[in-house]
Amino acid sequence: MAAPFGRDSLPEHWTYGVCKDGRVFFINDETRTTTWLHPRTGEPVNSGHMIRSDLPRGWEEGFTSEGASYFIK
Repeated sequence: MAAPFGRDSLPEHWTYGVCKDGRVFFINDETRTTTWLHPRTGEPVNSGHMIRSDLPRGWEEGFTSEGASYFIK
């Protein structure tokens, strides 16, 4: 699991978004490009939350920093 990150860890002119499946993407506001890889580390990042199709509506799966899963409504 990737290390936690925040806006402070992004270079100037970069922001991020989170897809429904929990994947984080990064946006270079100057070049108007996106990437799945963190601009400083070159590693993909997961938000720690994931919406699974096999869960009831309104539920999602989260993961602790140790990798254990839990469910959120």
